[in-house]
Amino acid sequence: MLRIALMLILGIVIGDLIGDKVPTVIWVADMIILLIIVNVARNRPILQSITILLSSFFFGVWIVTEHQSSVQVTLPEHEIGYEAVVISEPQVRGKVLLCDLLITSGSQPIKVKASILRDTLTNQWNLLKIGDGIIAKSQLESPRNFYENSNFDYKRWLTVHGFQAQTFIYYNSWTRRQVSLENLSMFERVKIAAMKLRHKLIGDLRQTGLEKDNLALISAMALGDKSMISKEIKQDYSISGGSHILALSGLHLGIIYAVLVMTITVLMRVFRREDYFSSRWVDAVIQIVSLSAIWSYVVLVGMSGSVVRSATMITIYGLVTLLNRQRMSLNALATAAIIMLIINPYNLWDIGFQMSFMAVLGILLIYPHRRLNWFVGITVVSVAAQIGVAPLIMYYFGRFSCYFILTNFIVIPCAFGILYGTIVLLIVSPIAALQGLVVRFLALISSWMNAGVGWIASLPGASIENIHINWVQTLMIYLLMFCAYRIICITLRPK
Repeated sequence: MLRIALMLILGIVIGDLIGDKVPTVIWVADMIILLIIVNVARNRPILQSITILLSSFFFGVWIVTEHQSSVQVTLPEHEIGYEAVVISEPQVRGKVLLCDLLITSGSQPIKVKASILRDTLTNQWNLLKIGDGIIAKSQLESPRNFYENSNFDYKRWLTVHGFQAQTFIYYNSWTRRQVSLENLSMFERVKIAAMKLRHKLIGDLRQTGLEKDNLALISAMALGDKSMISKEIKQDYSISGGSHILALSGLHLGIIYAVLVMTITVLMRVFRREDYFSSRWVDAVIQIVSLSAIWSYVVLVGMSGSVVRSATMITIYGLVTLLNRQRMSLNALATAAIIMLIINPYNLWDIGFQMSFMAVLGILLIYPHRRLNWFVGITVVSVAAQIGVAPLIMYYFGRFSCYFILTNFIVIPCAFGILYGTIVLLIVSPIAALQGLVVRFLALISSWMNAGVGWIASLPGASIENIHINWVQTLMIYLLMFCAYRIICITLRPK
C-alpha cells in the first residue's frame, strides 16, 4: 500500500503540473490499459506489481485534473450583488472583519475569503456570527498571494481549502438577512448546522465564567476553534514546539475514541445477554457506535485536514481490530492517505495534512513494538513525531524548537485533563455545583499549561529562527534522514 500511495502522490504532482495540457481521455485510456494488463498478468507477479504502480500513477494524474476542472469558476469582472452565509467565526483584524462566506445565490455555491470594513455608527458587524445570512455587493477576485518572500503559498492554501475567490466588502455594501440554502447540497447544510452548534457550545463555555485565555485554549482543543487565541499565546506555543496541541489531531481524537470505547464497553457488558449476543457482535456494535460518534465530532469541529486524517486512521484501526489484524502500520497510514487523496487530491498541498502524516510516519518507524513506561514512551513519541515534521516546520515557518521534549511533558498530560474535563463538563452541565467544580479544574489546568509553555518559550535558545530552505533541500533532508534510519536499522539488526 505504501508504494501505491507514493505513486498516487507522484501522479497528483505531475497532474497538477501538466495534467490539463493533455486530453483527459489519454490519462484514462492509459489507466484502463494498465488495469487490463494487471488482470491478464496474474501469473507474472513482477509485471503485475509494475502495472499496478503505473496505474496508480495515471489514476493520480486523472483525479487531480478532474478536480481542477470541477473547482474552477468564472468570476465576473465587475461588482455584483449576491446572497451568502457566514461559514467561519468572524475575527477582527484592525479595521476589517475577516470571515469565510459561501455564496448561495448563484448557479453553484462559491466559497469566498472575505474582508468586511467595520463601520463605527451602526456596528452591525458586531452581531455577525456563524450561520448568519447576508446580502452584499462587491468585486469577487481570484485568490492571490500576499507573502512573496515566504515558502507559504497563500494562493495555493486558499485553493486547497476550497476557496474560489476573495473579496473586500465596504461597510455600507452589506446587511444581515435570512437567505435560502436550497442551492446547497445536503452535506453543506449539515456542515453549516454543525458549525452553528459549535458556536452555541462555545457560547455555553463562555457562560461558565472561564477567563479569556483559558476559554480560548479549551475552545481550540475541544471544539477546534482557534479564533480566540491571542497572537502572544500562539507565538509561545510555536516557539516552544507545542503548536500541535492547539490543532485537533490524532492525540485529541484518540482520547475521545478511548473514552467512547470504554464507556460503550461498560454499558454493553452491563446490558448484554450472553444467550443472545456473541462477543464478536458486541465488538462490532462498540466500533460502529464509537466511529459514528467520532465522525459526527469531525463534522462538528469543521473537518480540517488533520482531524479527518486522524478519524480515517481511527476508522481503519477500528476495522482491523475486528479483523484481528495489525492495528497501526505503514499500510494503515498509506490507506488513510489514499482515501483522503482520492476524495480531494488537493489535500496533498495542505500543510496540516503533510505534517500530520509525517508525524505519524515518524512514530511508526521509530517507536519500538513493545510496551514502554510512561516517561520513556512520551519521550520516544515526542522525538519521533518531531523528527518527522522538523524539515516541514523549517521549510514553512523557518523555525526549529529546541525544547520540544520538555514542552510535550507539559502539554500532553494537560491535554488529557482538558479533554476529559470538557467531556465531564458537558455531562454535568445541568448540575450547577458540579459544573462549578469542573470549570475550576479546567481553568487550573489551562492556566498551568499556558504558563508552562510561556516559561519554556522564554528560555534562552528556545528556538532557532530564520531558517531558509527550499523544497529541494527539504526533500534532501528527508532522504538523508531515511538513509540514516536504514543504516541504524541494519546496524542494530540481530545477526
